[in-house]
Amino acid sequence: MIEVSFPRYTENAYGKNPRITSDEYRTDLTSWQVPAIKKHIGDLTGKVFIDIGAGDIVLGEKLNEIGVPKIFYVQDLNEVSLQVGAQRIAQSGVDMSIFKGIVSDSFIFDAVEDGEIDAAFSNSLFSHLSINSITLCLRNLFPKMKSNSSYFSSMIVLPSDAEEFSYDWKYLGTKYSNVVSTSIRDPYHYTENTIRQLSNLNVGFEVKAIHNYGHPFQKLVEFYRP
Repeated sequence: MIEVSFPRYTENAYGKNPRITSDEYRTDLTSWQVPAIKKHIGDLTGKVFIDIGAGDIVLGEKLNEIGVPKIFYVQDLNEVSLQVGAQRIAQSGVDMSIFKGIVSDSFIFDAVEDGEIDAAFSNSLFSHLSINSITLCLRNLFPKMKSNSSYFSSMIVLPSDAEEFSYDWKYLGTKYSNVVSTSIRDPYHYTENTIRQLSNLNVGFEVKAIHNYGHPFQKLVEFYRP
């Protein structure tokens, strides 16, 4: 990959600061991600799969549990994250030829053929994006997905459809709940009603379901490509 950075990107901090996870955090992340993939997508063996906002590719060390895709696209805003993850995964003996990196600040998926992707996944990506950026991601991803496929993306979902400017999750008293989300800056939260309205914004996808995820306050939104 060509080294790419986006120092002027301001929607969240990841344009300047790569997300490099600790062993403990990767364990927690995969404790949500792996069961979700196994339940909603199934075995990835032989499939074309994309992790959007992949960071340092935490799923790359769980192929023995989720299956080995034919192609594993990993997209992120920060190339350093992808490089660090690839180096870590390579040390475990994984066949690195399946991984194809995509670095973009505007969800450019030109490296992917139209109708190529069997399944797509993101952990918390939309919790760091405004509604405009979410719409851009969905519109650009849609033609790359096969018919009758789904993109599963976890997001911060408010417990009611009351539009809250900010929401303090500390009352949950759980690990990672010391967070205040807002409607105007990172980390972003959304109501279920707002999420369902994304289907009406010419994104191509239908909001099929909002699933439980295992995270203290995120839900897993299923965007279905008819």
